[in-house]
Amino acid sequence: MELFVGTFYHQIDAKNRIRIPAKFRALLGKDYYFVASMQGCIRVYSSESMTDRLKALTEIRSGDPVKLKAKRLISSSIQSIAEDDQGRTVIPASLKKHAGIEKDVVTIGMSDYIEIWAKEVFEDEKSWTVKPYEGCGEQMTIDDAFILLDF
Repeated sequence: MELFVGTFYHQIDAKNRIRIPAKFRALLGKDYYFVASMQGCIRVYSSESMTDRLKALTEIRSGDPVKLKAKRLISSSIQSIAEDDQGRTVIPASLKKHAGIEKDVVTIGMSDYIEIWAKEVFEDEKSWTVKPYEGCGEQMTIDDAFILLDF
């Protein structure tokens, strides 16, 4: 099985489109998903990988309100993505805002998925710091949700 590896620097265009690097697109297939992720990035999953991850979410029932809240945060941020004829993909406004993307973008391989970062955030090591999970309480963040559900 081939894995997503490497780092690619590129830019978002005026219509909020990027090109997923060809090396990654070949592994993703035609259908893939964006999801808001930890530390201010966007994760990209193939359809197959997303199906596997969503199966795990279906096991979470409403009996645990903290896990239900985490499930809701993650599920509501998932976006099905379509490429245009030139291989460009629109980054939805909510995900662009989540990632702080203005113009410069870094796309990195993370073995079984891809991450898309605003270049400034990716290059700022402080943004990679993760506070320890403490049960998150009422102010659950997307980071807390990913940690809690190991998504």
